[in-house]
Amino acid sequence: MLTLPAAACAVEGRAASSPASPEAAPPAPAGVVSEKEAQTVLDQWEKARAAAVRKGGTDWSPAEAGMAAEITTAQSKVNKMIGERVGGTREPIVKPRFAIPARASGEPWFMADFARKGSSTRYQGIYRKTPAGWRLVAMSVTAGESRPPAVARDRNGLATAVAAGDGDGLIASPRRIAQAHARVEGTLGENRDVRRLFAADSHARRDADALRDQRAQLARGRWTTTVRTEVAPEIYALRTSAGGALVWYGLRTRQTFTARPGSTQTLGFKEAETAALSHGKRFTREAVYTSAALYLAVVPRSPGLVRVPTAWHTEVAVTGS
Repeated sequence: MLTLPAAACAVEGRAASSPASPEAAPPAPAGVVSEKEAQTVLDQWEKARAAAVRKGGTDWSPAEAGMAAEITTAQSKVNKMIGERVGGTREPIVKPRFAIPARASGEPWFMADFARKGSSTRYQGIYRKTPAGWRLVAMSVTAGESRPPAVARDRNGLATAVAAGDGDGLIASPRRIAQAHARVEGTLGENRDVRRLFAADSHARRDADALRDQRAQLARGRWTTTVRTEVAPEIYALRTSAGGALVWYGLRTRQTFTARPGSTQTLGFKEAETAALSHGKRFTREAVYTSAALYLAVVPRSPGLVRVPTAWHTEVAVTGS
């Protein structure tokens, strides 16, 4: 809105001054993209994804980057090995909504929340501008009770990105939450200092409990278990309307199983994916299972505990001797 200039008045003995130039209000903050541009990015990604599927899923670089490309490539490989379709659903995208942060330093990114025709499941894709163009870099899939809370929007309709190290109003910063999840997994849930950050039904605690049960079972056959989990460098977070945050982060996990001296039991993998990656081999000395996952953490205002309701997980490799 323009501000009207004050009326000019004559000063005795001087000519009337010229009216002041009207001053335009400062422009509204711009997002990293407009909604129209975000829709174009989403459409282009869908076309690139479909093209990658038609080519057998061997190259996802035109559609994805970072952890997303790593997971999709590994999934495509495993799906081929077990005879499943590459690329998942092919139904068209419907009802997209966008959470677009204001322009800031660093690589621009935004979140697209959408469904696919005939399904109530929703997807939250993080799209980042890379040197090669816009690419999907993270994804979460939610339905029912796993649906995330609404993203906060300012008076201009823009979302608020939360820096990885910003823990304002939260039980921990996004980076700290990702690191804590890695620590919970790496210690099989036995580190109480980090375990206490997460709700009991979160992936962080449930997965760690499952690993601990697995370790106990293998120990009876005289095999030891060690777990090493690393946080991927890219972390994305948006403030929610309730004052919390949605955080997307990736973990790479390496489980090493080692036979103790005197063990006479061999180790094999029976799930379809791991059995295919190990080619049905039984290991006598050591086995290494590598996996990767992208998580969505729902973080309420402090002191609320972190929920991790959804994971995009894949097997990467099984090796050993």
